[in-house]
Amino acid sequence: MNYVTLIYLLNIVLYALYFFGRTGSEVAMSSLDYMVSGILSLFLVFAGYLNAKKGMIYRTVLWIFFVNVFLFACSGLFDQFGSHFNILSTSNSDSFLFSLALIVYNGYLFPLTIILDGSGLALIVPVLLSFILPSLGYLIGKKLHHNKQNSTDI
Repeated sequence: MNYVTLIYLLNIVLYALYFFGRTGSEVAMSSLDYMVSGILSLFLVFAGYLNAKKGMIYRTVLWIFFVNVFLFACSGLFDQFGSHFNILSTSNSDSFLFSLALIVYNGYLFPLTIILDGSGLALIVPVLLSFILPSLGYLIGKKLHHNKQNSTDI
């Protein structure tokens, strides 16, 4: 079982339940919004740790990153060439559906997306964090698990 994929999909559901259950404006972020986003991000670090602890290869923590890169690349391609062949875009060849899929797929980072709105970083940072957070957990798990194996071998 790939814990990173499972936790990532669980993060989407948990943040959707939290986001649609709260009252107020979508752009007015409270400290609770940031705290929920931070906790869900820590879940990804823990999922990477679990993958390492179970002896899975490093590639297992990167599937979410590959999906994010695919959505980001499609968003850029359809934004650049969308006026010629994109039936899924809005007017002016914007790749609205792929950008929306990227934001929804990384919904647990919604407060960060709101802060970075208006810059290109709103789409780039979630892609980078989908690589950094599980990889960090995997490296921690590999280091801790490797040390436990060495101590039992003596």
